[in-house]
Amino acid sequence: MAEISERLFEVLKSAVVEGDPVIIEALGETVAMGSLPWFVEEFEQALRAGAFTPQWWGKNFYNSTWTDEEADEMDEDLRNIWNAVAPGRPYPLDSPSS
Repeated sequence: MAEISERLFEVLKSAVVEGDPVIIEALGETVAMGSLPWFVEEFEQALRAGAFTPQWWGKNFYNSTWTDEEADEMDEDLRNIWNAVAPGRPYPLDSPSS
């Protein structure tokens, strides 16, 4: 698994409280205001690198043991975060890498 930086992990840890859309939206507002200028690029790199697995996601953000069957729920969370922090930009895993 690709490495996830400590700062990316810490922001996600505070923003992905069991996929709560209100908290994810607040992250988007924080990024839009110019805070966390590194976040979108670093999150995109982690997505493209395949850094997130259902097992890692469930353990860190849902306090639960997940299997590959929960991949759809993780994907939904990742897409919701992406849409909040990079509105109007295509989800990186839906588009070819540049």
